[in-house]
Amino acid sequence: MNDLPELYTERLILNRPTLHDLEDFLFHINSTEDYSKNLFNISFPFSPEQAEKWLERCDLGIDSGASLRFAVREKEAGKLIGTIGLHLNQEHQKAELGYWLGKDFWGKGYLTEALAAVLKLGFEELNLNKIYATHFLYNPGSGRVMQKAGLKFEGLQKQEYFQHGEFLDVHRYALLKEDFTS
Repeated sequence: MNDLPELYTERLILNRPTLHDLEDFLFHINSTEDYSKNLFNISFPFSPEQAEKWLERCDLGIDSGASLRFAVREKEAGKLIGTIGLHLNQEHQKAELGYWLGKDFWGKGYLTEALAAVLKLGFEELNLNKIYATHFLYNPGSGRVMQKAGLKFEGLQKQEYFQHGEFLDVHRYALLKEDFTS
């Protein structure tokens, strides 16, 4: 898959991030230090140059078929309010799911809605067998989003990632194709 499909939900459009999104991206990413604590390669503050490099990595991943990263937009406004993506492992027919959403949009069900669309794409169009995600223990809200989308707790991964000078534990959630219902 060299092109990124547009996905539509009741309230959202998920499509390819563009240069026009970088202002909104920076606004949200720099609104709180929480993003740099929970996302890899996101410092606080995040500069316009770093945002351009982030967009280049998105494009390279999409063009190579290694990952699919979507801008999450409210249908009405059309502005970027977050991102969601799959990092593909075609050999093992699985993908790691990652996402973030602007703070003003938390608690409104947008991520659950976006996850449902991406899970459907992953299982029905990309023929993945497994989609999984992790969250740091200090971010249980992310785990609740995973559970609402149907992912099941797989376990605690001790010292799985080294971030900000320390090894961090994560909880891992996953969904198998055989358990997926669209």
